Amino acid sequence: MHVVSQALQRGLAILETLDDRSVGVRELARRLGIDKGALSRTLALLAREGWAVRDAGGYRLGPRAHALGATGGSREAVARAARIAHVVSGLTGASVFVMQLAGVRPLLAATTPGPDAPSADGWDPPTALWATAGGIALLAQLPPDEVDPFVAEDPWPRFSAASPEGPDEVRDLVAAVRSGAAAREVAWSHPAAACIAVPWPSLEPGVPSVVALTGNAPLVTANDAALEDLLRRVVRPGTTPEELAGDGLALVRPATTGS
Repeated sequence: MHVVSQALQRGLAILETLDDRSVGVRELARRLGIDKGALSRTLALLAREGWAVRDAGGYRLGPRAHALGATGGSREAVARAARIAHVVSGLTGASVFVMQLAGVRPLLAATTPGPDAPSADGWDPPTALWATAGGIALLAQLPPDEVDPFVAEDPWPRFSAASPEGPDEVRDLVAAVRSGAAAREVAWSHPAAACIAVPWPSLEPGVPSVVALTGNAPLVTANDAALEDLLRRVVRPGTTPEELAGDGLALVRPATTGS
C-alpha cells in the first residue's frame, strides 16, 4: 500500500504542476524534486490514460484532467464546441457530438440532441471505439501502429450486419479518413441511424478531436454532401457559431423522417 500511495501522490503532484503550456521532463523533475526516470514512467502512464498530453515541448494537461476542471484554452475550446454543436443541431435537426480521445478512451466534450435523431430508448451504444463513425475519425488522427490496440479483439464483435467485419476493414476506413474522407456509418450500432464525422484537429492542438452528426438514416443519406460540407466548415480554423448560423442550410427532408 505504501508503494501505491507514493505512486498516487507522485501522479497528483505532476497534475498539479502541469497546465496548458508544455514543460519538459527535465524541468518538471527539477520543480518536483522527483527522479527523472520515475517521472518519465509516470508521465507515460498519465499520457496513455489521457490525463496528460505529450508534444514536442514536453507534457501538458490532457483532456481527462480538463474534464475535471478545464482551464485556459481548453475551457474556451470546449465552450466553443458546445456553441457550435447547438447551432449545427438547430440547422439540421440531427444530434451533434464533439468527442476527444483521452488516452485510450473517448471523451464527450459537447453534445446537443436533435429532434430528427432516432430515439436511444432501449439502445446501448457499443463500447468499441471503431464501432462508430466518430471513433473512426478519432483513430484516423493516430499513427497507424497506434490503431492496432483498438482493433485487437478476438473474437471480433459484430454489433449489426452493417458494422465492420474485422480489423482490416476498420484499418481501411481509418486510412480513408486519414487521406481526407469523412467517416460514415449507416445502421452500424442503431438500425435507424446514420452518422457523418470529420476530424477537428484545430479544436485543441495535440488532442484528437472530431465533430459527428447523427440522425435518421433517410435524412442523413439524402443530404450527405450538404451535411459533410457543413461539418467541413465547422472544423475550419476560426469558424464561429455566428457564421454557421448566418449561412443557413436547406435540407431535403424525406417523408420517412416524420417531418
